Amino acid sequence: MNNAEALISPIYKMLIGNYLLQRKEELWATAQSSDFLSTYYSEFPSNQRAQAYSGDPENLLQEKIINKEFTGQINEYLYAYLLQMMSRSKKTNATVIFDRFKAKYPTSLYRSLYEPMITEARINEKRPLNEKMVFLDSSGRLKKLDDVINLFKGRTVLVDMWGTWCGPCHQEIEKNAHALKTHFKNKDLQFLYISNFDLKNQLNWKKLIRYYSMEGSHVLASRELSEDAMNKTGSDSFPTYFIIKKDGTYELSKAGYPMERELLIKQLEEAMSYH
Repeated sequence: MNNAEALISPIYKMLIGNYLLQRKEELWATAQSSDFLSTYYSEFPSNQRAQAYSGDPENLLQEKIINKEFTGQINEYLYAYLLQMMSRSKKTNATVIFDRFKAKYPTSLYRSLYEPMITEARINEKRPLNEKMVFLDSSGRLKKLDDVINLFKGRTVLVDMWGTWCGPCHQEIEKNAHALKTHFKNKDLQFLYISNFDLKNQLNWKKLIRYYSMEGSHVLASRELSEDAMNKTGSDSFPTYFIIKKDGTYELSKAGYPMERELLIKQLEEAMSYH
């Protein structure tokens, strides 16, 4: 696999890129074992390794695979491949990974390709929380969808069921959140973000809310709330969007994935006019 001469082949590049993704998924299956944690997270004390893994089981783990299994030009190429994937999806730890890549390969031709993304990421990382980011539940105390609905009586709400671990969720937030808020500015539409399966990731949760400037209300869901909301809305994947109407009824977004934004806007406008 570690064959620098084969880098001229697009098929070989595809092969090692796919290998990286598959290897990551293979390791997920053993992620709670002491062997996995001691092999890949040995730089941390033993009682901190599981938390280090759960904080970013995507990008940092792939970087570890790259450094453990590949050397030289293949190592450099796979760093660039990882940066390319981050440019299209989750940018968690993009700046620290890029800085390690830059230190390791200071003259790499790949650097200029990703420096604009990293410059933007550094700006986003410095964003503070603000008064428009309202934390309704940070401890998983809400257990049922009705508990959430009761918080918004008489209001129309767009609910985004997402997760810090969910690449497509990151993409949709980055692509659509600002545009939707701009369209509905000064209109009586509430935005609610329910983060799922993230009770152990509170630090990263708030970090991403800052990063994407996710103004609106926020709930860190219990497993019971996640399951109840997904069951009642008839969805089985993330991200999921649904609309809570003023009378407390709700309906799943018709916009699909990737989101057809104009279709969702129309559905929201109809819901807002509903009495």
